Amino acid sequence: MGDWQGSVAVITGAASGIGAGLARHCLGLGMHVVAADIDDAALEALHAGASTVPGGSLQARHLDVRGRDAVEALAADVFERFGAVSLLFNNAGVLVDGKSWERPERDWRWILEVNVMGVVHGISAFVPRMLAQGCPGRIINTSSIGGLLGGGPYLAPYQGTKHMVTALTESLYQELAVEAAPVTASVLCPGEVATGIWSSDRLRPQEQHNVLGSAAERQFHDAVAGSVAAGLSPDDFAREVFVGIEADRFWLLPQPAFKAQLAQRHESIMTATNPESLLAALAGQPPPAVES
Repeated sequence: MGDWQGSVAVITGAASGIGAGLARHCLGLGMHVVAADIDDAALEALHAGASTVPGGSLQARHLDVRGRDAVEALAADVFERFGAVSLLFNNAGVLVDGKSWERPERDWRWILEVNVMGVVHGISAFVPRMLAQGCPGRIINTSSIGGLLGGGPYLAPYQGTKHMVTALTESLYQELAVEAAPVTASVLCPGEVATGIWSSDRLRPQEQHNVLGSAAERQFHDAVAGSVAAGLSPDDFAREVFVGIEADRFWLLPQPAFKAQLAQRHESIMTATNPESLLAALAGQPPPAVES
């Protein structure tokens, strides 16, 4: 599908980062964009900027994807207004990092409810309607290269949720393939894209902000956040995403440089070797010796 003029895209987590890049790209293609996010100020800025993008239209909607009823209400409104959805981007996501055994249950529940249940709510609310709409549609769930690679230090909450998004999207693809409707699914796995995900706490009350207890955790956080900030722009990333969508790909991998690491992980699994020390590798040090 290459002619998007007049079709509809629904994007969660649309106010900033990858979601905003996708929204602007869809607008430029002449699409009607429903941009949903919990960040009202950023949504307002996106909506204001939409007037400078020739082509489609943008409707901004406040949405907390943790609420099943709220996502259901959004789907009902979208289909009442437009009748069909060509692209659903279940994109809303947050990041919690730090030692897994020190993360409070509150942090685990927050990231699971946004990153996983937000996708589940999108699937539950939109897929039945998209199957009945009588025209092609695609559900794109945002995972991460972290949802393909082995677990990194201090990233158990984030990578755990993203692995689940990858697997559930693979299952969704298989399930849709046997339905009598032209609806399919893709999983989007970003690498380093200049977004604010490493400052996800801005979306939480001050008293719920994540506290990293050691210098090693803080150094890792700052190093990776800096690398991400220097990554691909959301707008350039969105253009690459659509190359994959228009090629009808399930695996949307706009930044393939990580594949060497993925091959190493698969080799480690196939040969049953222990994971390498990623912290040591980052520091340029040999892995610790293991006594036999």
